[in-house]
Amino acid sequence: MQSFWKHIQDKAFSDMPSVEVVIWDVVKIAVFYLLARLVIRAGIRIMKRMLAMHTRMELRRKATMESLFANVIRYTVYFVLVVQILAVFHVNVSAILAGAGIVGVAVGFGAQSLVKDVITGLFILFEDQYAVGDTVQINGFTGTVVSIGVRLTRVQAWTGEVQVIPNGQIAMITNFSRTHSTAVIDITVPYDTDVNQVKSVMECVLSAMKREQPDVLTGDIHVLGVQEMSNSNVVVRATAICAPTKNASVQREAQERIKEALDRLQQTEAEGGYQHGTGELATE
Repeated sequence: MQSFWKHIQDKAFSDMPSVEVVIWDVVKIAVFYLLARLVIRAGIRIMKRMLAMHTRMELRRKATMESLFANVIRYTVYFVLVVQILAVFHVNVSAILAGAGIVGVAVGFGAQSLVKDVITGLFILFEDQYAVGDTVQINGFTGTVVSIGVRLTRVQAWTGEVQVIPNGQIAMITNFSRTHSTAVIDITVPYDTDVNQVKSVMECVLSAMKREQPDVLTGDIHVLGVQEMSNSNVVVRATAICAPTKNASVQREAQERIKEALDRLQQTEAEGGYQHGTGELATE
């Protein structure tokens, strides 16, 4: 009986690693941990520098992305660290990874749309395709972006309704807030109206608006002339380069002011002659 227990003890102690091996394993684990910390720190620093290059990105959105990518970096590095530590203890890592892969495939098949939404949302955030406050058209729906998440985008129309769009279903994006907009001003007058006089009034009105609102009318003004004709009417067109999304308001204001100037001009002519120049009538 004693020989049996002695055999068991000898076998157990013979299978135990030596002190040198244990110390070396501890050193390797410590080195792996320090390397992991350095990689995480360097990765987060590089990520923040890349995000800092996107100057248009709002602070809240930038902070969200920094937190998101920092977590991705940490989880990835720590996963690799755990695998390396298990390998130090001679654990069969391949079997664990194979099992995790099978579980991942099963979950992936059950959540394909969710994964697609998240991946698309990450690209939207990282590429800065649109921001909160931008006027956009997404899949035919036009409105102002009120929120952007990793999974969903919310767009509010000018009439008030909010469209909630899964990021994975976004197929076409038109962003009206990134570059200048163009106001197209069409004025319809009777066929026998002096077109040159109308063009002069339009030029004076738009020039006055540009002087008054240089931050709204930011580019050139062009009075193009006759756009359409019918048996009874003539359409005279002008264009003005505006700040992003300001074209509609400029168009409405210009049409109102041109109408008022033409009315004053018509009234002056009816009273028996020009008491003012066309430019003065246009800017009164």
